[in-house]
Amino acid sequence: MSKDAQIDTLPPGSEPPRSEPPPLPESAARLAQARASADARFAEEMLDRLAAGDYAGALLAADSLLLHQPRHADALDCAQIARSELRKIYTGRLGSLERVPHLAMGHEGLQALSLDFRGGFILSRVDGATPLDIVVAACGLPELDALRILSELALQRAVLFAE
Repeated sequence: MSKDAQIDTLPPGSEPPRSEPPPLPESAARLAQARASADARFAEEMLDRLAAGDYAGALLAADSLLLHQPRHADALDCAQIARSELRKIYTGRLGSLERVPHLAMGHEGLQALSLDFRGGFILSRVDGATPLDIVVAACGLPELDALRILSELALQRAVLFAE
């Protein structure tokens, strides 16, 4: 019987059997075990960073671990906690996100800061009339990155707020 004839005789709604993928080589199993062991040690270091208050390092480690294990419970929790704590730190430096920043330096002063393109782009949105929350939303960066950059600019006194 030909393959086409077999397909024609299958019950309605059923599919032809699929072939099995080839087995993985033994080296792949060893690699998976080594990876699991390394990831477990890495997760411990990630949690140690979180416990020590190194939220930026903990978030970086959690995001790195989540690339390989997207459902890793500790990494998901760690990333959420670290993002929350970093947001508190950055907004604590900036104050209310309804505050309006203005540039506090001239062109020469800004050049001395050696800003990357993201910092320069955010500074281009600081016009002395737009509140921080709008600057953050309009810059196109992830909120946490924008808040970090703005808080660093405030620490460097590149932006100030009218009292």
